[in-house]
Amino acid sequence: MYISWSFSRHQNKKRLEPILINQIFEIYRNIEEYGMHPREGQENMSLDIAEAFIDDNNLIIEAGVGIGKSYAYLIPSLLINKMIGRPIVIATSSIQLSEQIFEDIDDISQKLGFDNIKAVIGKGMGNYSCQERTEKIIEMGLLKNEDQLFETLVSAISSGKVKQRSDLSFSIQDKDWNRVAVQKCTYEKCTYRNTCEFYEMRNLIKSDSWQIDFIVVNQDLLIRDLIRKYETGRGFITSNNALTVIDEAHNFEEKVRSALTLTFNLSEVKWSIGNVSRLLDSRGVYTHMKNIALLLKDVDNLFELIEKQISDFGVTESERYAISPLTTIDFKKLTEFTKELITSMSLLDTGKKERQIDDLLQDLRNFHTLFEVLGHLRTDHLIWSQKSNKNKVEISYCPKNIKDVLSDRLFAGRNSVILTSATMCQSGELLEEKYDYISKALGYMGVFGEQQFSPYNYHDNALMYIANDMPLYRINGEDNRSNFLKAALDKIVYLCDLTKGRTLVLFSAKEDLRYVTDNLSSMDVNWNILIQKEGSSQESVLSEFKESKGVLFGTGIFWEGINISGPDLSQVIIVRLPFPVPNDPITEYKINNSKDHMNEILLPEMLIKLRQGTGRLIRSEVDTGIISILDSRISESHKKSYREAVLSSLPFKKHTEDIELVEQFVREKVIPRF
Repeated sequence: MYISWSFSRHQNKKRLEPILINQIFEIYRNIEEYGMHPREGQENMSLDIAEAFIDDNNLIIEAGVGIGKSYAYLIPSLLINKMIGRPIVIATSSIQLSEQIFEDIDDISQKLGFDNIKAVIGKGMGNYSCQERTEKIIEMGLLKNEDQLFETLVSAISSGKVKQRSDLSFSIQDKDWNRVAVQKCTYEKCTYRNTCEFYEMRNLIKSDSWQIDFIVVNQDLLIRDLIRKYETGRGFITSNNALTVIDEAHNFEEKVRSALTLTFNLSEVKWSIGNVSRLLDSRGVYTHMKNIALLLKDVDNLFELIEKQISDFGVTESERYAISPLTTIDFKKLTEFTKELITSMSLLDTGKKERQIDDLLQDLRNFHTLFEVLGHLRTDHLIWSQKSNKNKVEISYCPKNIKDVLSDRLFAGRNSVILTSATMCQSGELLEEKYDYISKALGYMGVFGEQQFSPYNYHDNALMYIANDMPLYRINGEDNRSNFLKAALDKIVYLCDLTKGRTLVLFSAKEDLRYVTDNLSSMDVNWNILIQKEGSSQESVLSEFKESKGVLFGTGIFWEGINISGPDLSQVIIVRLPFPVPNDPITEYKINNSKDHMNEILLPEMLIKLRQGTGRLIRSEVDTGIISILDSRISESHKKSYREAVLSSLPFKKHTEDIELVEQFVREKVIPRF
């Protein structure tokens, strides 16, 4: 069935209301004729979005697994786009989700009879190949000592076969891809711009000429766009959009913080300072030489001291380390040095080196802020250290109050913003209470939408097992990790034997994952052991998991975004409740600014992540399985105050601490599906 779409652009929003609402009702009235299943939650969400748009309101709305969240916002978005002729911006938390939404746009527009819908995915520059960098590798003869795989990669880019990393038909290491990816684009000055997909994408998402109906970007790019527009008036994404949808909004605070974070390592800082020195030398400016020598010496000392602090921490669950006062370094003097260098650079005649001078000036301003924050000369930033993937020491800082950035630059804008996710709400009677944590964290201003619950049959198809016989990870603040992990290892083996593998085991700490998998490797188990890979792409290990029906051990990104439906995944084991690490610098700041840190910070963050992790199990109407939580703190005997909050926040209303009931459920519900 096709509806005849006839709209007049630029109509007053209120005049559009009956047309928009009636068209949504018409679509859902005939939903099965479009090849889709009727879902009440999906229809409700579409109508809520339409009303928010008409009323110039923002909307935050939780959409449970299985309601068809992307179609719920794409249906009104398609109608709005055609009515007023302006693009819809959709921001996601991952490339995989961006690509899925891109496909969904094509699918739903065809189903509803919309012709020539144009969409573009705006990925970060690191996802695109750079022809200019690749040709330089070839011209300089740098392939002589390279392996065959890298040569194949270079050849594929040079011939135009690989424009993006997703075009690769073979696996390549991150370090090799980074050598040929877009890094510092020269845009209009690039010889290869006419065949560059990154350059084309940037032009399309920035265009105000109505060439594009949907612009799908990652959340990081959306934030950088807001900052750029605020600072310069010109951003990366069109300002002419009709609506902004932020999907997977439970990640948005962390994405905003990440986009506002600047990170420094020793080699990059020294390289930048060296470039400043060489440039000043070339212009006959020599007054800086003594200061730069002292600056480089202090920078060496700074990173050496930070490295010692990190090593003194020992094993920690946090990947971020608080920086203790560095009393042996005169940060006031360092800020004076950098300020003098900024003045000297600003006075240079730019000539042909305008871009280079601008980049170095920005580096110096960033170093100036870094030294101010480290020396406690300003207190509006958080600062921490960490180890990079290459085990290099890094220092990062970001603003403390990111909610101020969003309330001013996103939620007070001229276009409606829709925030949605399957896991944003906490327990509470009123909607304001349910959305309280995330709305405060983001500085959200707008309407709270009714939760749209999952239509899946959790009551009959899922059982949650809570282990009541596990040692605690800590006892009265004292470390009991080894005893807990030994018991967890035995329990994991037992539970995975029950479901004959087909299990995802989720850890909160990499060290715990490493302990369990190292010990498992020497044991004789009846299923394949698969471990999360380094880097962002997990496609190969997920494919192997599905084929082998084994047990997959993961942390971090494995808590969300993995979609394995059917009997390939029959159990998810949560080793420990994923409470944030209290001594993490960001969490510590939030705790210090709360009245009740457990209920205001730790519990809400834990519940969001727990709901994401347990949400990996039931991914379709017919899925069945077990959620096993090995953290005895929520067993009945421990009488923890947050037990009810945990149980009420999860859709698994059948829960037990009796392992015999688990065995019975597996025999009756799980194994018959194999």
